[in-house]
Amino acid sequence: MRIRTIVTAAALLAGLAGLSGCAQSYEEQTEDCLTALKARAEGDKTEPTECEGIKRKDYLTLVMSVAIDDLGWTDEDGKFDKSRMLEDLTNGN
Repeated sequence: MRIRTIVTAAALLAGLAGLSGCAQSYEEQTEDCLTALKARAEGDKTEPTECEGIKRKDYLTLVMSVAIDDLGWTDEDGKFDKSRMLEDLTNGN
């Protein structure tokens, strides 16, 4: 009986420790996903494991963000720059 009580208490404590210390916020998950997307090899289309649990709409937004940045269509602050896109498209690049 005493061993069962100790094992049960240890399992409960392990479960509580897992819930309180290891959980990432959604924002942290999306940051990890973005980092993983940027680190992918060129042409790699597989979804990184860091992106598991990210809402589909958010994942697609992150993918588009990386693609737009790779095309050089962002300014110094990382924001989309329409004039850079138009210049690139009109020059045939």
